[in-house]
Amino acid sequence: MRIAFAMINCNRRDGSARAVNEVAEILARRGHDVHLYARKAEDLDLGAVQWHPIPGPGWPEVADFLSYHVAVNRRLARHSYDIVHSIGCNTLRADVVTIQNIQPVKMRVLKEVGSSEKISLPRRFTRWLYLKATCQAERELYTARPGRRQPVFLPVSRGVESELRSTYRIGNATVRIVPNAADTRVFHPISPEERTAWRMANGLPSDGPVAIFSGGEWGRKGLEQAIRAMAAVPDGMLYVAGDDPDRARYKKIAEDCSARIVFGGFRSDIAVALASCDVFLFPSRYEAFSLATIEAAACGLPILATRINGTEDFIQPGRNGDFISSDPSDIAARLGALFSDSGTRKQMGRTAREIVERDYTWDRVATLTEEAYQLAL
Repeated sequence: MRIAFAMINCNRRDGSARAVNEVAEILARRGHDVHLYARKAEDLDLGAVQWHPIPGPGWPEVADFLSYHVAVNRRLARHSYDIVHSIGCNTLRADVVTIQNIQPVKMRVLKEVGSSEKISLPRRFTRWLYLKATCQAERELYTARPGRRQPVFLPVSRGVESELRSTYRIGNATVRIVPNAADTRVFHPISPEERTAWRMANGLPSDGPVAIFSGGEWGRKGLEQAIRAMAAVPDGMLYVAGDDPDRARYKKIAEDCSARIVFGGFRSDIAVALASCDVFLFPSRYEAFSLATIEAAACGLPILATRINGTEDFIQPGRNGDFISSDPSDIAARLGALFSDSGTRKQMGRTAREIVERDYTWDRVATLTEEAYQLAL
């Protein structure tokens, strides 16, 4: 097939962008003619995938999105493809749409946590404009209209599918869940020697239980609750991989409640960081399907996470992790139980890895995507 992907920036750092890179490369290796329309194409095999650069402003986000949206619609109109695959509402010419989140739902969540965020008024305003613009673009693309063929929708989780159906009138559009995945060659358990060396180099004890939290947007992802929970788990530590503009406030919270926290910043070695810890802690308020969750499981970590999109599909309580609430006392109780039982913790981690190897690999995602293309055709 001749396939065009529409994604503003492609790399292997951002979750939705990484999915494009992984799937596009696999489809190209399987013999498809794969094209990418993007501003940037990083960490991508451009010998296999043909990149069509879309120039334009990268900031603010609303200008980035709108200029790309107009340009890519025009560019795609000049070519003939069997499938145009859009990540979200990037192009109105999509035959297939991967849906990582529903913008009106995300907008409500950000509004709820926004009062505690330390960001400038211009930043708040431009983010609001971006969300309004993407909500309008979603409405235009996702809403069924007489005489217009609906794209095939690929939400990444059951929760996102439910949000899609409750937010937009999609009519009788075809919907198939295609989850996120992990590269099990990169994300995997490591040897005790590697684990000890990484811990010692990054301010962690060579032994003793350590939980890891990964990501940005700490207000939405529940880092404050995780920090307060750690204050009640004196025998363990929390390693925070990632960053946030308001990090000084979170460091102050950790100091005030005497929680044992190491703020590690963004990590180029996140696979080793995950594999060097014991539990993945993720009390997030909203996700589509967190890549970090699957990658942590691939590294052999049990998952403690709130019951949100993606985790409700992945977590099997008592087998590969457990659900937690946003209450620090509940988080502390669940975390303390795992910290004190290394046998259960390790067995859960092995099961988590097995589930990823069976159901959450990029090869399987590529196969599900090919099946969706056949439905679209």
